[in-house]
Amino acid sequence: MNSKDKTTPLTTKKLYQLHPEMENILIVAMVLGKTEPNIFLSRNDTQHKGVMTFTLRDTPQHIVNCKYWGTREKVEQLNEHIQMGDIVDIVCPKISMLSQKAEALESKQAQYQPVSSLPITLVVNEGQGLIEKHSYHDLDKYTEIRLLSHQSHKPLYSVMNLADVQATFSDSKAQAFHTDFLVVVGLVRRPREINASKEGRQRRCLEIVVFDQSLTSGMTFTIWHSDWINRAEASWQPMKTVLHLIDVKVSYSNFYKGCILSFTSKSIIYENPVGTETQHLKTFAATLPNTPFDMAVQANNTDALPKAEDIRTVMTVRQIYARAEGHLRDTSEQFTAKVYAMVTHFDIDWPEHVLSKKCPAGLIRDHWSLSSPDGLSRNECKSCNRYIAARKDLCDNDQCQLAFSFAYSGDKYDYFFNINLQLTDHTGTLVEARLTDTTAMQILSFNCDQYLKLNQQELEQLKWRFLLNHVEAKLLIKKSNMLRRKMLALIIDLKPIELEQLTENIAVF
Repeated sequence: MNSKDKTTPLTTKKLYQLHPEMENILIVAMVLGKTEPNIFLSRNDTQHKGVMTFTLRDTPQHIVNCKYWGTREKVEQLNEHIQMGDIVDIVCPKISMLSQKAEALESKQAQYQPVSSLPITLVVNEGQGLIEKHSYHDLDKYTEIRLLSHQSHKPLYSVMNLADVQATFSDSKAQAFHTDFLVVVGLVRRPREINASKEGRQRRCLEIVVFDQSLTSGMTFTIWHSDWINRAEASWQPMKTVLHLIDVKVSYSNFYKGCILSFTSKSIIYENPVGTETQHLKTFAATLPNTPFDMAVQANNTDALPKAEDIRTVMTVRQIYARAEGHLRDTSEQFTAKVYAMVTHFDIDWPEHVLSKKCPAGLIRDHWSLSSPDGLSRNECKSCNRYIAARKDLCDNDQCQLAFSFAYSGDKYDYFFNINLQLTDHTGTLVEARLTDTTAMQILSFNCDQYLKLNQQELEQLKWRFLLNHVEAKLLIKKSNMLRRKMLALIIDLKPIELEQLTENIAVF
């Protein structure tokens, strides 16, 4: 702090009261958001410096951006110490009014920070000002500020529908833009580790499936910001948490082959914002039947599967891939096929690759990922058919938790089948085939309890009943989409055939 600051008392001001002539100002505000630190090598002293932006709010109407410049150590310490939602003191900031020239510069930088509601910007330089947490002894005076975390500064009704933007982004030629949405969290996936070539390090990317009343099938929302990833993993509840997304990026993704939402440096998120629109959306989410985001539920729902006798179209492996992923692709989400092939992969002798867990009381289900043969486990509530985050032991559903609280003493899980098969014909190998649940029991002729009693020799015999034998497989092919990045081939029926029958039904393509 400079000498002038030491002799002049601080004056507390609201954000809307600020103008550039003011000095020795103290602002008490809530941190609505923050960017990740940008570390760079200073040209003057060859030392690493850093800068980051805090978005501040102290009234229901106004937000302002405040840049902090300092040493690398100080910026990283500040980033670690101050979290979103904290109430902080901004001491002796430099206040700049956005002139016409500054507004032009601000316009160019708009993609890097949230849009301010006031024509000012704040800058705090290390050694000349401070940003620090407000003393907890004085927080009762700032109850109004503490409530702002769930009060959006923009009206909840001024949002776009997901269905409208999805229709706009039917191909990669559509121009990306930023806009607002009011959505419900449908599914929180596990973060993926991505190699960031520009930064030379791995970064985490979190994929959220969100939906609204116009698009119950959901849309992918990607987050790369570490603080928001941690927040989502810790507190966002599928089918319960409502998000007011402000200035999120809408674009076409070649990776997802469709329209996606992305959190950027200019985006703001309000969790469960106060308003009738939020309550209406929560009520709507609660009335939905089994959530469409749980692929395991769909795969194991025998009522939704086609009958084996209705599957008559003979296809080769190459034709299946061509229709599902290649040049013969159509607009349908799924199709059926009858394949004559050889079983070339069948992990029936590895129980950890065969069985998944479900709750006998109809409460909690752990299952192996249906699209991943590597045995990664996930959690799902069987009573409400919703996923449970891997870090939790119980479903977030209040009724499910209540059932376990009443002296529940039974086993906490049963098993169900979820087996990966690979089918090979003269055109290629289908690696995504799955034999699941009741269909598996019918084909194997025993249930999970009986399977667990088999010794190693019996498991080997079971394996060679199918492996390297020719079969007629009837399949339901579910194409990849925004929620399921890999296609899924569910086995509806599987029976051995003789070589003569195979040659009679062989196709060229």
